[in-house]
Amino acid sequence: MKPFAITRSWLLALGLALGGWELPAWAGCGFPRGAGQTFFSLQPEVYQPRTRFDQGGRLQQAPSEYGETRLNLFAETGLSDRLTLNLNTSYVFLENRFASGDQLVTQRNQGLRDLELGLRHTWGEGDPFFSAQLTALIPPGYATQNTSLPLGYGVFGYDFSLGAAANVELGSLPAFFDSCLTLRDYLGYPGDRLKANLTFGADLSPEVQAIVALDGDFTLGNGAPLLFGDVTVQDPDYDNLKLSGQLNWRLEGGLTLGLGGFQFLTGRNTNAGGGFTGYVWLSY
Repeated sequence: MKPFAITRSWLLALGLALGGWELPAWAGCGFPRGAGQTFFSLQPEVYQPRTRFDQGGRLQQAPSEYGETRLNLFAETGLSDRLTLNLNTSYVFLENRFASGDQLVTQRNQGLRDLELGLRHTWGEGDPFFSAQLTALIPPGYATQNTSLPLGYGVFGYDFSLGAAANVELGSLPAFFDSCLTLRDYLGYPGDRLKANLTFGADLSPEVQAIVALDGDFTLGNGAPLLFGDVTVQDPDYDNLKLSGQLNWRLEGGLTLGLGGFQFLTGRNTNAGGGFTGYVWLSY
């Protein structure tokens, strides 16, 4: 069981013009937000895997019925044309059911996940942009040693990310490309991770946009499991590769609505399956 196998999902916004730079509908890793520009995102997500990848990457039946429902909050604002401040967190509801003898055991927990506070600097005059971001990982303070469904690792850490992004064309359609490579270092348990993202989006019409993304999350092999008694409740020794897709509908007043889903393509020692997401964005 690994409740934390999902990485933070990609977050999108309406396109804007910045000092002559034409920016796509994306609040990703490589693009600047722009001085005085602000973006908010609310993203509900439902994930109920019934299969998992074993230590050898083989798909098998999950030993329990795990479910995770979350509401993700993301916001970023442009401090200058080059400097962007962003904030990311989520409130989650966890449930896990399994048979123990002739009894059905149900475990539940809910609360706030880690607060991620980042500062991104962008270089380039557009097509492409390059960026570097440093993000602080701040735990909300919940105990992790006395619960079978912990809400996080309970330790401070940081992300260091490098990004590249560009406006492109898909035939005659305006499109964009965004990429990110992130080193995640926790200050102590649970060990370090390497994350990667590749995203491509295109405007199917002035109102409709399609996005596909590929996310990888890999251990660097220097972690240790968190135990609840003699049972492992969080094991950082896992890898996964996730494919995501969504459609966005642009409305008036800087509002965008979206629907999407994701599927884990491969993994090791982690949950499999997929889930559904929704999006409400406001940019101004």
